[in-house]
Amino acid sequence: MNRLLIILAGVLTLGATVPAIAGPDFQTIEQGRKAAQLRAATEKGCESRRLVLPVDHGPRATSTPYLNQLRQQRFEAEMKACKEAAGKPL
Repeated sequence: MNRLLIILAGVLTLGATVPAIAGPDFQTIEQGRKAAQLRAATEKGCESRRLVLPVDHGPRATSTPYLNQLRQQRFEAEMKACKEAAGKPL
C-alpha cells in the first residue's frame, strides 16, 4: 500500500511537471504575432489619424490662430501624401 502511494505521487508529480518543461507553444506565439501585425497595419491607415489643435483663445491659450492654421495645412498635406502613397502599389 505504501509503495502504491509513492508510485501514484510520483506519477502525478511527473504528469504535472512535463507540460511545464515541454517548451513554448509555437501556435499561440504565431497567433500573437499575426494579431500584432494586423493591429499595426490598421493603425498605419490614413483615416486613423486626426488633427488635434491646442487652444488658441482665452486666458490660457497655448497657441495662436496662425500656428493652428499652419498645423492644419501641414496635416492636410500629410493626409494627401498618405492617400496618394496608399493608392500607388509598392
